Amino acid sequence: MSIRLEKANGLATIIFDNPSCMNVMGAAEIRSLNELTQLLAEDHSIRVVIVRAEGKVFGAGGDIASFKPGDPASPEAIREIGAELNQAILRLHKLPAIVIASVHGAVAGGSMGTMNAADLVVAAKGTRFNMAYAKIGASPDVGNTWFLPRLVGNRKALEWLLFSENFDADEALAFGLINLVVPPEQLKDVTEKLALKLLRGPQETYARIKRLIYQSDATSLEQQVNDEIEAFATVTMTPDFAEGVSAFLDKRTAHFGCKLN
Repeated sequence: MSIRLEKANGLATIIFDNPSCMNVMGAAEIRSLNELTQLLAEDHSIRVVIVRAEGKVFGAGGDIASFKPGDPASPEAIREIGAELNQAILRLHKLPAIVIASVHGAVAGGSMGTMNAADLVVAAKGTRFNMAYAKIGASPDVGNTWFLPRLVGNRKALEWLLFSENFDADEALAFGLINLVVPPEQLKDVTEKLALKLLRGPQETYARIKRLIYQSDATSLEQQVNDEIEAFATVTMTPDFAEGVSAFLDKRTAHFGCKLN
């Protein structure tokens, strides 16, 4: 399979595994991603998700070779497969689990949208990013016009989208597109350590934090502060909150949830 899913001990990993084609996303890959994100949405044991890729690059975006310019059937085909891709990205972004994108090599076009749907991004130093759309006369998809302005602001988003020029991981970090830049040989280890740290954290609290952050753009301050208090009140009834307070008072490290081997 060009995209596969691995699950163990509360951790799920989505792996793009078509290195010979630079992990492009064609119709088959999109349908597979849609199915896998549905499985994740239904599995409440998953607390952390890693999205990564095999080969030299994270992803070259959509399968441009499959497009048929001028074909009257092309727009409808794009709408149909685009609807499936949208479902997959929305599911990934809305998971209560924390999603970490682990990227390397190159990230372009639609693969940028997949990366941006994650909550945290770790990139190997030397990774190149490119929105790519304008180079082929296409407008963006995969949520890029929604994610980018919120992550880096309108002007930087427009610059990257209009000119479609490469920028590196250091620039991506400086503008808040990613969280960490690490040596390529440390990418897997750093990503897994982040995942393990999150797996050992207060899961209901993490889910509430994620929901509050993402709703804040469309919520009034009055509603947001009320929702914050409601979330706070709710998590005080969880075993993790009891453990956290006890650990604080006892001046020891808190041990949330189940212990991992």
